[in-house]
Amino acid sequence: MEWISVISKGFGTESAVYGLLTLMKLGAVILLKEDVYLADLDQCRAVSGIPYENYLSEDEKKRLSLITVSQSRNTMMLRRSLTRMIISSYLNCYPEKIRFYRNSYGKPSVIEPVTDLKFNLSHSGKYLILVTDRNREAGVDIETAHSLRKRKYEVMESLYSPEESAFYQSLSKTEQYQMFCRTWVMKEAVIKALSLGLTADLGKISLPAAADRSGSILTLDFYNAVLTIQWIIKEDSHIAIAYREEEI
Repeated sequence: MEWISVISKGFGTESAVYGLLTLMKLGAVILLKEDVYLADLDQCRAVSGIPYENYLSEDEKKRLSLITVSQSRNTMMLRRSLTRMIISSYLNCYPEKIRFYRNSYGKPSVIEPVTDLKFNLSHSGKYLILVTDRNREAGVDIETAHSLRKRKYEVMESLYSPEESAFYQSLSKTEQYQMFCRTWVMKEAVIKALSLGLTADLGKISLPAAADRSGSILTLDFYNAVLTIQWIIKEDSHIAIAYREEEI
């Protein structure tokens, strides 16, 4: 893995890299696949000796100080800090010095230091997931079963293509719920990989028939691009990772 080489190079990121390695050794952060990190915030919170707040920018510290609910403040601090720890391990720089930018659709990128590293992230419940790639735009989404149950009836009419809607009607109630979960996270990952934002018409995306197999890697032609998508179930959460492979 690319970031392991940082340890032997003597950069000023040793503390953050050591902290990340400690979290991974304890299982608080795991690699779902190469360059895809899943962090359990409850487990990360329980690990002592990691100076999470030191890895934040001054602006982030100021914004956190305005949050009055301690649990919310701590959760946001962990998300921001872990994001910086992971990305700094690729960039050989101090986590707190990284500058991020979000485009008009909310997709994040690194603007300082200058880098070709691309990343995307998502969080739900106690989980944070982050994917990095040097060559491809990526999108990722994670949703807990609880968040999906709340969202189901808000987006149902606009989520499916005509073909998907017809297939949905043929399923049992249990199968319909499973289809909703995987369809939502996969389409969210696709629009994030393409930087389309929440204004995208999800009904125009028609997922391949094999989308119901967890772990399978699917190929999709959409919006003048070829994408690969993978749907994964992790405990009570649904995860999808999409990469923009090439232009059509």
